[in-house]
Amino acid sequence: MAIFGRITARQRLRRATRESLSIPAFSSPIDCTPWVTGGLWPAGLSTVDPETASIAAYLKDDLERIARSANDELKVIKRSGLADPARKAEEARVIEEGRARAVRRVESTIRQLEAIRAQPGPVEPEHAERDPEATQVIPATSAAESAATAPAEAAPERRWRAAEPGRRRTEPAPVTDDHVAAMTDAPIDDTQGIPAVTDLPPAAAAAEPRRDVTDSGRHRAVEPAAAEEERADTGERATAIPPMPEPGRGREFDIDRLNLLLEFVVRQEPRLNWAAGERADGTTVVVTDLAHGWVPPGISLPAGVGLLEPGRRSGKATEMIGDTTRVVRYAPGDSLRRSAGLAALKASLEPRELPEIDDLGGALNTATRRREGLPRIVHAMASTAAAGTRIADQEVDVLRVHLDTARYQLLVQFPDVDPALLLDCLLLAATEAFVVGDITSANYHLRWFQTLEASPSP
Repeated sequence: MAIFGRITARQRLRRATRESLSIPAFSSPIDCTPWVTGGLWPAGLSTVDPETASIAAYLKDDLERIARSANDELKVIKRSGLADPARKAEEARVIEEGRARAVRRVESTIRQLEAIRAQPGPVEPEHAERDPEATQVIPATSAAESAATAPAEAAPERRWRAAEPGRRRTEPAPVTDDHVAAMTDAPIDDTQGIPAVTDLPPAAAAAEPRRDVTDSGRHRAVEPAAAEEERADTGERATAIPPMPEPGRGREFDIDRLNLLLEFVVRQEPRLNWAAGERADGTTVVVTDLAHGWVPPGISLPAGVGLLEPGRRSGKATEMIGDTTRVVRYAPGDSLRRSAGLAALKASLEPRELPEIDDLGGALNTATRRREGLPRIVHAMASTAAAGTRIADQEVDVLRVHLDTARYQLLVQFPDVDPALLLDCLLLAATEAFVVGDITSANYHLRWFQTLEASPSP
């Protein structure tokens, strides 16, 4: 009986062990970083020097951002409730797209490194400064060489002046051979006295009249008073001329500003094509080609920019933006600049301002009730919010899950977006914004819904 009891206990222990191994205690976090960025780090950045440190830091941040974006998509796919074959196909597609973006980013960095290495190195100036601490070797010279070279090296700068009438030029006395021999035979240790040479006083030189050339070819003296007046007139004319602006400085400032605005939106959704341009009237427009120029929810916009009016459009983002004087664009996989003023930009609801819809709550309630295929919670929450009743946070979270799912499906279908899915996403975005009290965004999304519904796609 004791043996039978021990066997039964052992069997129960084995069964419990098998069950504990088959059922995981927790779900491991999703991480596709090894499949997206593994093995892509360029060999040229294996050893980082001060010249390439910033390039390596930018590449590391961009690769981490690409992997993080792929992980976020995989999390949404996991929560979408798709069947296993469809879910695995979507996961493989996300990983392949992330890998392709990472490869393009690394190739861009490699081209940048090659361009840096192709540049010529710094050329040392011909007269480089010498280190005062370094020992310098001075060659030994004899007394005769010193005496012969000293007058030539220490000769003062001569000042020429007009010869006075009646004064003749005096020739120097000839040097005899005996004098040269006496200088050569002089002992080296004897100290030789060199007479001091004085220069002409600067006052005397400044008082000399300046000669000018007349039309007849003769020189005439310019009086000091006239020269002073001439210099004064020249100074007045120089002061009157305004400084000319540097060419191209204003254009570079505008391009930097557009790049800063573009970076603000791209870092929030790098999977879309973006364009930012400045029109002739001075307005700045930000455009994406996801759905006729509509900017989806969840993307903050900087103050001072405009968006496209609701309407059907086709083509690239740079084509939708229309006539502009300057434009910058972004495509998925392009490298981003690290702008210093990015943190100073503030998000604003002003870009989404459109003409207000009369009775926004009633119009939203009617649109959600008439639209088939929407989750039932959407119409219920729209009618409740229109009545002024407070909605629980848990119900708002459920609505956001439906909105995130529809938004993700739009990004998956990009650039061929299903019109019916787009209309559903517009109503979901308008309802979510209206429920949380964001009237400007709710009016923006509902305006787009009304415009696209009134003009069906051909």
